[in-house]
Amino acid sequence: MTPRHSPTLLVTGATGLVGGGALRDLLTLAPDARALALVRTREGGALLGESLGPLGRRVSAVLGVVRLPGLGLELSVRSELRGQITHLLHCAGDICFARPLEQARAVNTAGTGHALELADDLGAPCEFVHVSTAYVAGRAVGRVEEEPSGGAQGFVNAYEQSKHEAEALVRDWGSRFVILRPSSIVCDSRTGAVAQVNAVHRALFLYFSGLVPMLPGDEGAPLDLVPVDWVTRAVARLTLDPASSGRTFHLCAGAAAPTLGALFDVTEEVLRGDPEFLRRGVSRPDVVDLGTYRLFEQSVYELGDPKLVRILRGLSTFVEQLTLPKTFETRGAEGALGEQAPRVLEYWPRMLSHLLSTHWAVARESQEAA
Repeated sequence: MTPRHSPTLLVTGATGLVGGGALRDLLTLAPDARALALVRTREGGALLGESLGPLGRRVSAVLGVVRLPGLGLELSVRSELRGQITHLLHCAGDICFARPLEQARAVNTAGTGHALELADDLGAPCEFVHVSTAYVAGRAVGRVEEEPSGGAQGFVNAYEQSKHEAEALVRDWGSRFVILRPSSIVCDSRTGAVAQVNAVHRALFLYFSGLVPMLPGDEGAPLDLVPVDWVTRAVARLTLDPASSGRTFHLCAGAAAPTLGALFDVTEEVLRGDPEFLRRGVSRPDVVDLGTYRLFEQSVYELGDPKLVRILRGLSTFVEQLTLPKTFETRGAEGALGEQAPRVLEYWPRMLSHLLSTHWAVARESQEAA
């Protein structure tokens, strides 16, 4: 694939997990590219520049807010950028599953509308690249195509619904768009490092701690996971590929996603090498139907330790997805990228080893903040 000549990008969410990595990969992939990163504070812009090292010389920070029309850019800035931006890469989003719908919409749906409004104002040749989520599929089960889909069976949480609504805005906007849908991002495939904790890590921490005797799902059902380094490279490559225009891509493990049972097998093998885990004599959680799990959950809410209650409430808006098995179609992404996502079971032990070696520090901090 051949990048456009001298791209100039405006990136939202550049201080986040996907946006920051994608910005770094874009600047590496296109040595003549320049970027403007939307930040809320000057301090945030300075920290972003430091994190990029020498690549930061090609990045300028602009102050703005996703919740505001036109991303809150001053009129003078908008005027200066008009006709200069080749790509608006929209990575900003509220990833908290527990938000009420209106709060999730304020960033994920309305924020996307504000970014589209700005893209309109900037004019040609601006391409709008929207980072969505594979879970716009909501409660659907079975094979999920890369084409517009989702919503007919409803949603598990407000995050899914607000991102689904955002995709609809992007498609209604015009033809110069790309929609990219990662599944659950878990770690760096090379090191196993976890930079941002999500529901997958919280569930693993419960297993490690022996705090729950069960989880909902089906051991034979696939669980789609992807590493952050692969996702950000894919975002960068598809952003710069002219052939991506007007298309939607699943950045997912797809047909190669492991089953929940296979993940449990590998997890158990790695954890049993840890003396603390062995000393506690933790048993593998039973995999039960959602109704049984909800009864357990309710009993904890009524009688359980406050910390465990907080943890389970944090998981409650995600666990239903474990009972809704999906296989995300990835032929379009694999054809455009010329590769599949890294095999989950190859980097999964590295992630577990990282969590063990850091004494689950990131996960513990996340639980305490829940």
